[in-house]
Amino acid sequence: MNWKNTLIDFVAYIFCANGWSSSSRSESKRRASRWKAFFTNPEARKNHITSEWRKWLVFILWACINIGLFIEAAVRWHDLIYAKLSKITALKTEDILRLTWYVTFARGFGQLLNFNSALLIVPTMRTLSNTLRTLKLSHIFPLEKNLIFHRYIAYWVVFCTVGHGFFHYLNYANYYFAYSNEQTTVTSSILACWVQKYGITGNLLVFVMYLMYATSHSNYRKTRNYTVFWYTHHLFIIFFVLLLVHGKVFWIWFLGPCVLYLFERILRNVRGSEETVVKRVHCLPSRVLEIVLEKPRFDYKAGQYAYINCPLISKHEWHAMTISSAPEDEFLHFHIKCAGDWTNALMDLFNPTHSPTVVINKPKTPDDKDYLIKVDGPFGTAADDVFDYETVMLIAAGIGATPYASLLKHFNNKLEEEKKGGKPIKIRRCFFYFINRDHGSWEWFSSLLNDIEEKNPHFFQINTYMTGKLKAEEVKKIIYGSSEYQQSGKKQTGDMLLRAMYEYMPTSSDELELHVNDIIELKEQDDSGWWEGKNLNTGKTGLFPSNYVIHIDALTKLRENQNRHYGRPDWKREFTYVKQWIDRNTSQHKKVRSKVGVFVCGPPALSKDVYSFALAESSESVQFVYHKENF
Repeated sequence: MNWKNTLIDFVAYIFCANGWSSSSRSESKRRASRWKAFFTNPEARKNHITSEWRKWLVFILWACINIGLFIEAAVRWHDLIYAKLSKITALKTEDILRLTWYVTFARGFGQLLNFNSALLIVPTMRTLSNTLRTLKLSHIFPLEKNLIFHRYIAYWVVFCTVGHGFFHYLNYANYYFAYSNEQTTVTSSILACWVQKYGITGNLLVFVMYLMYATSHSNYRKTRNYTVFWYTHHLFIIFFVLLLVHGKVFWIWFLGPCVLYLFERILRNVRGSEETVVKRVHCLPSRVLEIVLEKPRFDYKAGQYAYINCPLISKHEWHAMTISSAPEDEFLHFHIKCAGDWTNALMDLFNPTHSPTVVINKPKTPDDKDYLIKVDGPFGTAADDVFDYETVMLIAAGIGATPYASLLKHFNNKLEEEKKGGKPIKIRRCFFYFINRDHGSWEWFSSLLNDIEEKNPHFFQINTYMTGKLKAEEVKKIIYGSSEYQQSGKKQTGDMLLRAMYEYMPTSSDELELHVNDIIELKEQDDSGWWEGKNLNTGKTGLFPSNYVIHIDALTKLRENQNRHYGRPDWKREFTYVKQWIDRNTSQHKKVRSKVGVFVCGPPALSKDVYSFALAESSESVQFVYHKENF
């Protein structure tokens, strides 16, 4: 998108933004249903409070501070203004009372703006959030909801701005009418909101806020132009400068957060100054870009994320990306879905010809230099709490699987260490749910899922869901390629796919070389233990031992079993199954309520559905504790 189209799109959006969509209406109905259950169902109320007490603690604390500040400012200014206006003989008693209340409310909202505007930048401080998480304060404060808190404060700032401006406009208007007979410079009263310092800065603040808020809406940020959002959001510098000029005492409120933020920016620049070499790039047909980097000089935990910067695209833009490699891996891996302007530019940089599949080892720039990426991190997420549970449900949709790719690898590594006498992990069972619209989205993930499911079936249960509409050819592949169909005596071997689980080196010319995770199209099978097939990775055909391969689903390329689904998940059934599994595997003498960690990374609709079921399906014996990744 060139700059002219971007500008036109931006202007059109900020003047026509944020309609109330059908999804907004359905969400309102869902929320109303939850609140009805909260007030009418004691069990639902108990589950909600148990699950959300940290959020309510922060909200109640914040609300009490706001109420206290408003009352303090209102009382102080009411007495001061009333005493001052009473000395002016030209004003009638009703005018004095009216003006006093207008100023009182304006000053009350002004004090709230001082507090909340200063507080607005605190949730965005990644280093502070990471430090609090390291101190285990995430068990008290919902640190994973930092950006949600930031947005809610921003909404409240809008409300307070409207209140502050509305009562000041009433004050100016009534000031003009009250003085219309006596005041010689009447124009100063009605124009005070436009020509003097406070009026000019106040109206400029509203304009700056409008630009920032319009481009911050998810409809614009995620589907139109993230770069415009990123640069427009940096108008916060002008916003705070105007506030410092506008409010006489705002600097007192802003001093602490400002010092913390400046310290945060210094640390970001220091951490992000190190450049790491790109070791490998893999461009997949589904427009997922795998970037493999040399490990920076930091230690990270499974499921964490980092900010990355590509100087060849923009020296100033940083984007949050989940680390998809395990801490034990030699290199740092990122899997990036190319769906926005910056990610598409990244794909174009490494794959300018737009080839469906490209693998580049040690890529070089046109002037034969290493590609360099800057990394700032790591930063914690809700996934940091996964190790607090014995049973976990990891639920991902599409590229939302990246934090769980890291976790699944890490779990598998720890289980292998445990077999060799290493320290066991607390988690004893992991239910993983992977949801995708089409089979192309499985290509980067299927080999990992096959590997962990094969090595530790007692620990992992992999549930997959393909929700997109299938073509007739795909349905035939599923049916004819299934081992059940093959065993029925109706031979369609050309549609059956296998995956190599072990390395096999041929001992004669008619045998087929196999590497782990190679996909083989079966040509012929018999009872001798030797089958004939074509290795789709190498294009060669030959014989291979049948005990070196497993049957896989034709579309997902995962082992055939009852956990491969076509359609949307039935969450009630899945939560019920987990409860039954816990009941079967928990001692009858155990009276403590079992807790299951439910971790979700995906679109809002999925998160809200899972959240509703986590609350509804919690019982006296099992509590589902919901955690949401920011996605």
